[in-house]
Amino acid sequence: MQSGARAASAIYSESDAKQGFIAPFFLHENPWNLLRLYHVYRLALAGVLILTMVGGNRFAQIGAYHSNLFDWLVASYLMIAIISNLSSYFEWPDLPIQGIGFAILDIFVLFGILYTSGGVSVGLGVLLVIPVLIPYICAPSQVSIVLAALTGIGLISLEIWLSTKTPHSSHVNSLTQSGVLALFILLASWLGDRWIRKADAMAELAKRRGIDLANLSQLNQSILDRLESGLVVVETSGAIRHMNATAWHLLGNPGNWRSKPLKVFAPELDTHYQHWISTISPRTASFDIRHQQATELRVRFTQLGTQTKKNTLINLEDTSEQREKVQGVKLASLGQLTASIAHEIRNPLGAISHAAQLMSESQNLDKADMRLLQIIQTNAKRMNLTIESVLNLSRKKNPKRERLPLKGWLNSFLRDFMLQHNLKEKQVSLFIEPADIMIEFDPAHLHQVMWNLCRNAVKYAHDNPSKLQLDLQGGMPSHSRDVFLNVIDNGRGIAEESRQRLFEPFFTTSTQGTGLGLFMARELCLSNGASLDYIALPTGGSCFRMVFSRAPH
Repeated sequence: MQSGARAASAIYSESDAKQGFIAPFFLHENPWNLLRLYHVYRLALAGVLILTMVGGNRFAQIGAYHSNLFDWLVASYLMIAIISNLSSYFEWPDLPIQGIGFAILDIFVLFGILYTSGGVSVGLGVLLVIPVLIPYICAPSQVSIVLAALTGIGLISLEIWLSTKTPHSSHVNSLTQSGVLALFILLASWLGDRWIRKADAMAELAKRRGIDLANLSQLNQSILDRLESGLVVVETSGAIRHMNATAWHLLGNPGNWRSKPLKVFAPELDTHYQHWISTISPRTASFDIRHQQATELRVRFTQLGTQTKKNTLINLEDTSEQREKVQGVKLASLGQLTASIAHEIRNPLGAISHAAQLMSESQNLDKADMRLLQIIQTNAKRMNLTIESVLNLSRKKNPKRERLPLKGWLNSFLRDFMLQHNLKEKQVSLFIEPADIMIEFDPAHLHQVMWNLCRNAVKYAHDNPSKLQLDLQGGMPSHSRDVFLNVIDNGRGIAEESRQRLFEPFFTTSTQGTGLGLFMARELCLSNGASLDYIALPTGGSCFRMVFSRAPH
């Protein structure tokens, strides 16, 4: 179910971080975006230089020293900036080649612009800081430091060379400016290196913490999925936020349950949830429900979070296993009881019956005495029948469950039942959907239960059995794991005052019955992990519903 009940958290792989020189930079999950941002800056710088070139007067003497070379450099730089934007969009060539290559190219272009403008006095030398720092995106820090050192040496060399070409006192100040600018570039590169190292350490720590949290999350998820009780987290709106594997199975393997309202999959559970949240919350409360009128569940509601934003934890427990354990204890106690009954009652009862039979053979009895003997024998037989019924129940403590095709088994059973009770085919109908449903049940027990239910319909539904209409309807409700079977007749039904005691032992409305038929039928169902209940029909008649656990595939 795990794929249907949860979405596993992905764990960051160490090898992913080491591919293609991306390891030194963890500040952004995609270094290409930073490189594209740098290319946008280059395009904007090229645009500003183009405006300077086409202007009538050179702003701050930019390009005045060698205007033709300046115009050629600016035009070339604009074309390079456009091409670099396209190459970063298509991510070709590789990131290290683009990052280092375009940074070196920018440094050469800026040196050319400084040369055509007469040196660093024009004020454009500070632009060299940005391309010096760009290699930190895609290459080890040593590349940027070496590039910064070479850039500083180049600035000083440029000023020395310009001073030899045109000796002037202003070049002494420019030489000082170039030295200060070289130190500033080296300092910026050094600070950038320290900042990147700290950022890398923090990012590495955050990555390890993320891996630990992801592993812990998966561990918690694995524990939740292996719990025998179902867990559902519901938001205040009623939407399902989380569901573990057990809950997913108990609610009938719903498909796309995420963020769907609870009432879509479990209307009975949603009814109790709405009642709890409106009248009982935040106190914890438990309820027994029958999910989709089939699966018996015990639910417990617990509030999560604060008063302003509260989610609800719903704990689901299947009561069938607990019910079977109780049933086993009950049958074991019943076995001890019946052994005592057989010892204390059956022997004296046999003596009474034998004495009554001997007395009935006497020739000196009148009609009144014969009537009294007949009453003794009749009630002795009835009492013996009661003892036999209880003994039969206690002997069947360990059902031998088998996988049974429900529809095929019922077809065979109905043919035999109709033959023995002289019922016509039109009086009995069978509808099972889907037709291939499999159940787990002891065949002998199922035969005894079905025989009892159908025989009761023949005996009590109508005085004339030819008026009987017996319908067997079964299937599997949506979003439920269990299978139901309804045994419906068109008789007079059961009085409301008798329904509460219907499955009690020795309760009967007939003078000829023992009152153990329905009690035994329910006990046999419980011992096979099923249930048997009476459903009142508004249209009249009786309906007995059996709920089976679907056989595993």
